[in-house]
Amino acid sequence: MSEFPQPADGAWRVWEKLRDWDQRFALVVDAALAAALFILCSGWFVFSKVSPANLWFVAGLTVPLLFRRRAPIVVFMVVAVVALVQWATTGPLVADSALLAALYTVAAECDWIAVVVAALILEIGVILSTERWTPVGNYLKSLIFLTGMASAALLAGVVVRELRSQMGWLAERAHRLEVERDQQTFLAAAAERARIAREMHDVVSHNIQVMVTLADAAAVAQRTDPARATEAMAEVSGTGRQALRDMRRLLGLLRDGEDRSASNGQDDASPEAMNFAPQPGLAELGSLIKRVRSTGLGVELECSGESFALSEAAQLTVYRIVQEALTNALKHAMCAHSVRISVSFRDPDVSLLVIDDGQVSPSALLPGTAPARRDRNGGGHGIPGMVERAAAFDGSLTAGPRVEGGWQVAATLRGCKAPALL
Repeated sequence: MSEFPQPADGAWRVWEKLRDWDQRFALVVDAALAAALFILCSGWFVFSKVSPANLWFVAGLTVPLLFRRRAPIVVFMVVAVVALVQWATTGPLVADSALLAALYTVAAECDWIAVVVAALILEIGVILSTERWTPVGNYLKSLIFLTGMASAALLAGVVVRELRSQMGWLAERAHRLEVERDQQTFLAAAAERARIAREMHDVVSHNIQVMVTLADAAAVAQRTDPARATEAMAEVSGTGRQALRDMRRLLGLLRDGEDRSASNGQDDASPEAMNFAPQPGLAELGSLIKRVRSTGLGVELECSGESFALSEAAQLTVYRIVQEALTNALKHAMCAHSVRISVSFRDPDVSLLVIDDGQVSPSALLPGTAPARRDRNGGGHGIPGMVERAAAFDGSLTAGPRVEGGWQVAATLRGCKAPALL
């Protein structure tokens, strides 16, 4: 939207100020209008004086304008009746112009039926006045002149009415756009927070579970096999460093203008590499499986079909689903010894199958709840997160216990192929 001032801005601001002042002091404005018309039309500022009898007609025509905005159609009818009595008993008066002010108010304030009725009544009055008085000296000229004045008052009221409506619509639209802008900002922020939270869950849950498992193994092997314990603790250190790098990269997205390069400890990656490191993909599945194997859980990876280039988003989705499935196997599979991962390529779709041989916890077998909507322990957000990731690729994901024993996660992702480079 352009921020440059428009040529009509000055006039528009003047109109806005006048309208606001008129609405704020409506009674004072109407009283001033009625008093001014009465004084001007009573003969004090013209050569011919108004007779005392006609002075009552002047008051009857002008004083009701004091209430013209409170009851526009009523005031118009009162003024019209007074003008009709004047037409029947005496001559024309300058105060008859009060009919124009009353018609203007009706056109600006009332519904269209009242406007049409008031305009017809005034036109009838114009015809009667022309028939009796012929103020311009010629019947046709008098009729045209008086009709033109009535039409001008009517048109002025309609124009003001439309301006008010347009201004109200613009104000409402501006307010609605502000609300929609705030809502879109809030939704975008919420979506970004959810994405970052999902990534943080994947990173923290998996790496911490690997570290806990390795630490437990090191504690057991400390007395009988110190070399194995040392190796396990080295794996804990490496996994922790990787987790720190991933967490710093993700948390850096939440900070604007801050120095995200500060780090504690000695990391072998530069701050720029941590801030702009690519998201994990299929190439990182090997290191992921290696870390899980170091906990003592056997993991086998099988690929079938003719592989093709996957988009970065699809690779990240595959990686995160496998990572979450392995994390669940480490955390919840009792007595699990091995996990089999199958990746099937069917251009442009990819299918995943992760099966472990562990025992399923009893809470995961509760009836009446879809397995794909809860974790193996009956709660958590891991599986719903995987379902959401699969749905982003128009796919599906199911997770649950197998009849043969163990737990499986099966997912299908559609449209995963990377766009061709021209």
